[in-house]
Amino acid sequence: MPEYTADLNTTLTQSQFCRLEPRGQLHCIQVRHPHFSADILTQGAQVLSFTPTGEDNWIWLSETAKFKTGISVRGGIPVCWPWFGDLGKNPAEVKKLCANETAPAHGLVRGVEWQLDALEETASSVTMTLEYHQKPSSLWEAEAELKLTISMTGERLSLALTTTAGATPLAITQALHTYFPVKDIHKTRVVGLEGCRYTDALDNWTTRTQRGPIVFTEETDRIYQSPAHISLISEGRNMLLTSDSESAIVWNPWVDKAARLSQFPDDAWQRMFCVETANALDDWIQIAPGHSHTLTMTLSKTSPE
Repeated sequence: MPEYTADLNTTLTQSQFCRLEPRGQLHCIQVRHPHFSADILTQGAQVLSFTPTGEDNWIWLSETAKFKTGISVRGGIPVCWPWFGDLGKNPAEVKKLCANETAPAHGLVRGVEWQLDALEETASSVTMTLEYHQKPSSLWEAEAELKLTISMTGERLSLALTTTAGATPLAITQALHTYFPVKDIHKTRVVGLEGCRYTDALDNWTTRTQRGPIVFTEETDRIYQSPAHISLISEGRNMLLTSDSESAIVWNPWVDKAARLSQFPDDAWQRMFCVETANALDDWIQIAPGHSHTLTMTLSKTSPE
């Protein structure tokens, strides 16, 4: 299990609502506030759960998730950075910082340890920031500082991922890869992307225009451009996802791919889907030396239809 500095342990020992607990081979910051609870892994700064008091978990986590050092956990909100998806499908400006196109999908930071940088608590909220310093390596030639700020109240969950470039300019794609639980994927809709253009990764990367709400009838893997507020409507729950990004990914593996995925029960495609706040494909980000870029998302609940 990873070692931690005295500062981290001292901070959490003094916390009223947070404590550090083992989760398999990993460390988990458990938040137990009167208005909500949450679990956040220090590996990958990955939110595993967020549950307002008296409600069900807003985030899906695989029943067969493995908590092993260096392995990304299936579910929650993984941080994909400094590229999203297959590196080979990324813009040339992003690929040129990586020396190996067989590099892992979704970047470099999902399986590494982040450090707790700040923690603030009130009677109604908890806000924490985890940070990671990415140094030049055999896979990626640049240097950057990452900070993920997680803000929680009984009504909303907000994440802000800030990238600060080192001495050289950065070109990145990225995503907050959020998994959502549903009772029945067949009764689930994604509203708010009507009229948006999208790239269909399952149809030779063809560009199309969304007509009507998104419903799930087969494997779905699409990158949408210019999303606005996105409503996630499922049986018994409506959620609102807002962000400042210019792209969003909608994904469900359906039957065949679910059977091939790791840490994923064969039938779990019926109980989950992803809408990912992202900068992807042509929506890549250029960051000048010493400058920063922040990707934000906020999840809140709305009244059922």
